[in-house]
Amino acid sequence: MRKLQTFDLWQRPLAGMFKELLSTEGIDCVVKNDLLFAAMGEIPFTECYPELWIIDDEIYPRARLLLDSWLATNESDCESWTCTVCNEVSEGQFDACWSCGSLKQ
Repeated sequence: MRKLQTFDLWQRPLAGMFKELLSTEGIDCVVKNDLLFAAMGEIPFTECYPELWIIDDEIYPRARLLLDSWLATNESDCESWTCTVCNEVSEGQFDACWSCGSLKQ
């Protein structure tokens, strides 16, 4: 078992999301310390950070590559875009228009 990533306390949902994404790729993993935020104050806050662990050490390089590619953000993905169907502006991280549901082109 090998630690892939440590997340800040406010990134707990992100840790769960990455766990599910890795699971869909066939990579067994677990999020440790997920509920320790409730013990903060009784134990050091750094011990409460959620950690994503890979069960099989041999799959770690593949998992690291997948996680790094998901964490990498292209500038073009962050730019707002205008829907060609209804002319509404959507934020860059969305692939479909919030107003009419048309896909980003």
